Amino acid sequence: MLKSVILSSKSVLPFLVSLFIIFSSCVKEESPENVIVGEPYQGGVVAHIFEPGEEGFVEGKKTGIIIAPVEEVFQSQWGCQGTAVGGTSPEVGFGRSNTELVLAFHDALPDYYNNPTQCHPENDGSVAARVTLDFNVGGYDDWFMPSQEEMNYLYKNRDLIGGFSSVEYWSSCESNASNACVMSFVTGELLSKPKSEVLNVRVIRFF
Repeated sequence: MLKSVILSSKSVLPFLVSLFIIFSSCVKEESPENVIVGEPYQGGVVAHIFEPGEEGFVEGKKTGIIIAPVEEVFQSQWGCQGTAVGGTSPEVGFGRSNTELVLAFHDALPDYYNNPTQCHPENDGSVAARVTLDFNVGGYDDWFMPSQEEMNYLYKNRDLIGGFSSVEYWSSCESNASNACVMSFVTGELLSKPKSEVLNVRVIRFF
């Protein structure tokens, strides 16, 4: 009787190993070589895949932009209205450094988060860059606010991405001391709005 149980256990082992392999292959994340715009991937949705000639393209490797799911959209002021951050860039590849620069600027102001009206009576202490850099979605914590040109890709693929409302979204780019850059997802127009306005933010990351 004992011998038959041992033999039975041995015969079950290969079956269990096979099940484990099948399960592992099912939960394994899809290779970036197979992803397409609009598909869920790495904590968000694929928003753009860089093509030859575009900044961000890497020969022999699929790279692109992932945008946070629509349920992660939040509203915030851009930040301190009336004082220039300086140094932000509209170009692809600068969204993250812009976001970090904006946060560092506000962190350096004397107690801005508790005394935001030192900048402007309409400032409420919220800073979109601060919320963004605290993001951890899908196990990823390298999210940032898009630059103007990164935002162009989001608008171009908005129907495939989904979840955009007909409103304006903050970018990470500053226009001047009082205004920052936004994009209208009605017209695709890049606009300049007061930093104290409360607008939508939908963050991105690269893969």
